[in-house]
Amino acid sequence: MRGSTLVRRMLATVATVALAVTMGTTPTAAAAEPEREATRPVAGGQLLTRSAATITPPPVRNIVGTVAVGDRYPYVFSIGTDGNLWINWQDQTEGWNWSNMGTPPGVGIRMPVGVTIVDNFGRPYAFVLGTDGNLWSLWRSSSTWQWRNQGAPPGANFVSWPSFAAVAVGGSSPYVFVRSDGDEATWVNWWNGSVWSWANLGSPPDGVSAYGPLGVLLEGGTPQVYVVGNDGHLWSARVDGRAAIWNDLGNPGVNLDSGSNAFGARNAIQVVPDARPYLFVLGSDRNAWLRWRSGAGWQWHNLGSPPGETLVTAPLGVLSVDGSSPFSFYRTDEGGLWINYWDGSNWYWSDQNPPFRPAGGGSAVVAPQDSSRPALFVLDTSGNLWSRWWNGSWWNWTNRSAT
Repeated sequence: MRGSTLVRRMLATVATVALAVTMGTTPTAAAAEPEREATRPVAGGQLLTRSAATITPPPVRNIVGTVAVGDRYPYVFSIGTDGNLWINWQDQTEGWNWSNMGTPPGVGIRMPVGVTIVDNFGRPYAFVLGTDGNLWSLWRSSSTWQWRNQGAPPGANFVSWPSFAAVAVGGSSPYVFVRSDGDEATWVNWWNGSVWSWANLGSPPDGVSAYGPLGVLLEGGTPQVYVVGNDGHLWSARVDGRAAIWNDLGNPGVNLDSGSNAFGARNAIQVVPDARPYLFVLGSDRNAWLRWRSGAGWQWHNLGSPPGETLVTAPLGVLSVDGSSPFSFYRTDEGGLWINYWDGSNWYWSDQNPPFRPAGGGSAVVAPQDSSRPALFVLDTSGNLWSRWWNGSWWNWTNRSAT
């Protein structure tokens, strides 16, 4: 059976969001001010409405990330060439709309960080780095969208951030991971239900710095952050309120790439049984590599590369189809877009034939409407937002920027 046929058959059974797993615990750190005392509503404080479809968006500069609201409807957060944060979102009629969410009050947006969603997939959070050097969030309460200044870690220098990832703990507590310049430490900004806090996770030992994002997973309800070090190894640290202990997960005999060029990196997933971690990276040999954990321990697997083409980035994003079949998305040097997937017996590459040349970055989301609606969102070189989505019978390309 050809790879593309297998993709269609498997995706028709998709039923799991594995990009924002929700269970819970919280670390300890110095308390920050309560959320409601530091929030400011977006102009009008409105929920998104169907009438927003009349808005014409500018070209997209960066994708911040994507979530499935209500465990069903994709919301794509992006930064436009006008410097504003925009949402391209699907409503309950399955119509697509654009909404301009502006910028933090009196502050521009320097770069994206990531997204997550809390409270039973009902309340999205988008994180960006402001021109004031602070982390900012745009989040939705029960009735309004609001900007909040998350501040910056005490004494840290944030000139530019490679982002890590965001995750929801306990179903209601956002955690976002970033790296500081200079000391190159990993920091977590997290909400425990009452206050926001910053905690310093440090960096791997022996002078190794974590300079590449990969992802964060919940293991036994506790966040586990994964990074690529400047030694070419994969590293992990558990976020449980104690001093972070970094574990060297090694490499497969070739150095690992510095990480995904996608912000809000989601190149780590969990699959059944037992929520096993699967981590996808790019090697210096330009092959895609998988580091996964079974009952026998950690193992490496060489996924290779698409036939006749060269991978240019680590995955744009990863999904877990039906909770058990990993799918990862890649760009190639010939302007291609490929899926690598597991059908239960073997790994396959499938050419997605984009009708444009993909630019850097992307975001993947599983939105299990009728258990059959995964989607990938990427940019072309003109700043148009495109989606590759499954309608229950076949794959489709749609230019979301076209009005």
